[in-house]
Amino acid sequence: MKAKELIDRYNKGFRDFSDINLSREDLNGAGLVAINLANANLSETNLSCTTLNEANLYSVNLKTSVLYRASLCDANLCEADLNGASLIKADLHGARLERASLRDADLTGANLNAVSLVNADLTGANLSCVSLVGANLEGANLSEAFLKGANLDGAKLNGANLEDTNLSGASFSEANLSHANLKSANLCHANLYAANLSDALLSKADLSGANLSNANLNDADLNDADLNGAFLVDAHLGRVHLGGANLSKTNCYKTDFGGAFLLGANFNGANLNCTNFANASLQSADCDDIPDAKYALD
Repeated sequence: MKAKELIDRYNKGFRDFSDINLSREDLNGAGLVAINLANANLSETNLSCTTLNEANLYSVNLKTSVLYRASLCDANLCEADLNGASLIKADLHGARLERASLRDADLTGANLNAVSLVNADLTGANLSCVSLVGANLEGANLSEAFLKGANLDGAKLNGANLEDTNLSGASFSEANLSHANLKSANLCHANLYAANLSDALLSKADLSGANLSNANLNDADLNDADLNGAFLVDAHLGRVHLGGANLSKTNCYKTDFGGAFLLGANFNGANLNCTNFANASLQSADCDDIPDAKYALD
């Protein structure tokens, strides 16, 4: 089907265009609210500035399509193929993208507030400066994705894969990252205030200058992580593994390290006022202010 025929039929009240082939067609600026394009082929199609709010795009093929500034609010994109698609500054507020594939997609500056990306594949995707406030990314794969400066405040990322992901300067205030894989992730200067990182894998992660105040890091793996200059005020690190971690110049005021494993950790220049080290393993920890014993600092 050609783009003109689809628009003509849509304007006459027809809405069901499931399974059609619109590959490489030009639908720039078209208004297609609540259209049904389930299982349609829209690969390499120009959908710039197109309005697809509340559209049914279930399992649609949008591979390498252009959706610059497109509006897809509350659209159903579950199991859609968006690999390599351009969604720069697109508005997907409230859209459903469960199990969708967005490998290497470009979502720079997109609005993804309150979207559902449960079990979606965003490997290598560009999500710089994206707004994902309140989004659900449970079990999503964001390995090697680029989220520099992204806003994920209040987002659900429990069980998500963020290994080797660039999250520098991103905000995760009060986000749920429990059981997430953040191995070797770049979280330099990230805001993780009051975030839930319990049981998270953060080994070799770069958390230098990050804000982890009031964060829950109980049972997390931070072996060989870099927390140089990080803020850990009132943070909970019970039973955390910090073997070989760099905590130099960190602010650990009232931080709870109860039962933590700190073998070979570097606390040089850290603020340890009112820090709790009850039952922590402190042998070989590098800091003159930590007593060679297993008890709390008053």
